[in-house]
Amino acid sequence: MKIDKVWFDAQNMYVQLDSGHIIGNPISWFKRLEKATLEQRNKIEIDPYGESIHWEEIDEDLSLESLFDFKRELNYAKI
Repeated sequence: MKIDKVWFDAQNMYVQLDSGHIIGNPISWFKRLEKATLEQRNKIEIDPYGESIHWEEIDEDLSLESLFDFKRELNYAKI
């Protein structure tokens, strides 16, 4: 599995994998992203292996694995 695309709506972050599957997580799970502007959120860098996402301007990094962290409160993204 590799990260292919990342985008946001008002409350959620979505990650599309190269398999076509889409993961949706509430932005509130990621405090730096929650505080960032939409412009800052959209300045996304996906690593060459598709295993992590980086936001230089807000100093945030998320691994693909972290998007499957079900220890968090289960608030599913509404698609």
